[in-house]
Amino acid sequence: MAAISAEIAAAIDAATFGSGQWDSVPAALSSAFPGSWGCLYNMNFPESRLNFLSIQNMDPAFVKSFVDHFAYVNPWAAYWASLKSTTIAASEEVYPARRIAKSEFYNDWLLPQNQAVAAAGMKLVGERDEAVHVLLHFPLSKSGVYDRAGLEILRRIRGSLERSVNLARLLRADTEASVAEAALVERSRCAAFVVAGDRLLREANPMAEQLFSSGRGVAVRNSRCHLMDKDADARFGAALEKLSTGTPTLASRIAFRTATGAWQMSVAAIPLPRPSPASIMSLLPPRQMVLVLVVDLGLQRADADNLASLSTLYGLTPSEIVFCKRLMLGESVTDAANQLAITEGTARTRLKAILQKTGTSRQGQLMLLLSRAR
Repeated sequence: MAAISAEIAAAIDAATFGSGQWDSVPAALSSAFPGSWGCLYNMNFPESRLNFLSIQNMDPAFVKSFVDHFAYVNPWAAYWASLKSTTIAASEEVYPARRIAKSEFYNDWLLPQNQAVAAAGMKLVGERDEAVHVLLHFPLSKSGVYDRAGLEILRRIRGSLERSVNLARLLRADTEASVAEAALVERSRCAAFVVAGDRLLREANPMAEQLFSSGRGVAVRNSRCHLMDKDADARFGAALEKLSTGTPTLASRIAFRTATGAWQMSVAAIPLPRPSPASIMSLLPPRQMVLVLVVDLGLQRADADNLASLSTLYGLTPSEIVFCKRLMLGESVTDAANQLAITEGTARTRLKAILQKTGTSRQGQLMLLLSRAR
């Protein structure tokens, strides 16, 4: 048992530091127990999101059906969700397979796989509702022997896997923080902030922080962002939920009114780096974040009216003035191009012409000049 545990622990360390694959972990586990299959996966049950999966010694068709459906109807999920991190358990001791014998999961997925309905497993919490599980499934007839041996091996490798999960959590936090900060780099002309799918505030620019503290338009309660209009807030939450799961949404722009003014909010999913399947971050991949831009429509109208002098002062064309207005709304060059239905290349050419005419050398200087021209 010591040799098996050492082999699995070595596979965990190799995958953690990039010299091995995560597939080697459940493969080493299942190879030590004939007739079994091993699984390592990261699942957020409340959000029905499968973040990572490696199953070894299983027919690919059953792996696919697990990804497509059975991961989300697992009757053992509620039991595992109630347990604290680092818990190790055998199904026949704590939640026998006979208790789920009438379920679709049991009859259509477990039984056809060599009747591997018994299991031993371990849970490690990744963050909030996210959990990493190591599972060993085997026929009920082998439970008397495999339960005891499986639990002992899981106890021996628990420290190795826990260290890996903790390191993956730290690396993910650093990556997410960098992505959130980068998303706000060009957003200096309107309130801009980054949230997770559950509304949790991750990063905000100074104008957004001022908006939050003013109690106008957007409020932050318990570190989560809410719009000050009930209907708009419901649409905001629905849009975040879709974007956080990679689902396109038609509600990318939300206009609403409050007692203090009129507002327009734009939301967009932030592109994330894709971790290599061999990297430690594939175990706890970066979570989808959403960029939110909030424009005070009252200020927008005032600013738009005050840029007409650019034609006289600098010889800007009407299309160049319209482009300047988009920049003053806090939009990036890419956003402005999308709003004006021009290519990004055309937008950058237009920006270059504006910089030359106004005698400015970079976009930050141009924005300062435009603010003075209002």
